[in-house]
Amino acid sequence: MVDKNATKKEQIIITAMQLFAVKGSSSTSMQEIAELCGISKGSLYLAFKSKEELESSIYIYCFRMIHDPLQREEQESSRTPREKLRNQIEILLNHVYELREFLQRQFQELAGKGVKDAPEWLRKINGPLVSWCQSKLEMLYGKEILPYTGELCLLGSGMIHSYIWVLYNYESAVPIPRLADHLVDLLDVAAAGLLAGRPVPLIPSAALDDWLEHQEGKNNPRRSPLQLIKDMKTGLSSDPGMEPQSVEDAMESVTILESEILMPYPRKAIIQGMLSNLQGYPAVHKELEELMKLMPLHMQNVCNFQ
Repeated sequence: MVDKNATKKEQIIITAMQLFAVKGSSSTSMQEIAELCGISKGSLYLAFKSKEELESSIYIYCFRMIHDPLQREEQESSRTPREKLRNQIEILLNHVYELREFLQRQFQELAGKGVKDAPEWLRKINGPLVSWCQSKLEMLYGKEILPYTGELCLLGSGMIHSYIWVLYNYESAVPIPRLADHLVDLLDVAAAGLLAGRPVPLIPSAALDDWLEHQEGKNNPRRSPLQLIKDMKTGLSSDPGMEPQSVEDAMESVTILESEILMPYPRKAIIQGMLSNLQGYPAVHKELEELMKLMPLHMQNVCNFQ
């Protein structure tokens, strides 16, 4: 059954995005959004308590619009890690291009704000992104590449920003599939050069650790949720006493849990459901216990947009 309330919220979000793309969020009033939606201002405030809540929900909507197909690609068992990464880059660029009018206007408004005024989602996303990047690099090039996570993350993010600039300004110059191929090729070349030459890492390990700890708070000696999830996967895949189907079921819950934790605003119900599913697997009990202690930190910023 369709959640009519959620559908109404989504319609408001899409309408607001159209206005923000033309006028910018700061120049758009809630009255204008309500009129374009064909509802009263009071009805709009029943759906979103404030303009700030609406803006936050728009960012979450855009994030999930991109995140969900990325995660589906991650779960494709028939592809290699390199193929998955290449396809994920293409998916990302396609959606960023699709949202170009809205995003360009938002970038213009953010450019005039200081770090303190930047949205919370933007300030808190670095830690999860670095963790995701580190995990990807290890799958592609082995543990030897981990000291160079910082420079390869900078290379990848810098190239993606450059590709977006090309798409926004010269959309017909280079097709998106070619851009995706190009970035993965560059990463291969850079990784091979770093592993061959073994230079001193540009980003010191202490600085990289600080980036990773930032998602939990500095001076936190505990393992991060993503590290615990990685250990869960290892434990499940190496447990000789588990039936293949049980391993597959448990891995699915772990993958969904990982995907949700990487979101700027993880959904409490999804996380609790996956944690409950995993309680039936002794191979992950140690990590699960530690992870459940960390979850309240993540739940502090849960958004109720469904």
